[in-house]
Amino acid sequence: MTADAYLVLRCDAADQTESDGRCGAEGSWPVRFEPHIHRELRRLLKGRGWRWTRDGRDLCPDHARPRAGP
Repeated sequence: MTADAYLVLRCDAADQTESDGRCGAEGSWPVRFEPHIHRELRRLLKGRGWRWTRDGRDLCPDHARPRAGP
């Protein structure tokens, strides 16, 4: 029996509600067009609001939005 593997990105933003201190949001792509590398998955998820920071963190749409100032 073989297991199907697929790529998933998990948000790297800090979130105190999760047990490991990270946001629990995950991003993936439908099986009919499955990306083969994380770079390709990041490119596809960018259209859904995900962002990759210069320091290498993946951010879900909730954490990728710039915060408004006071």
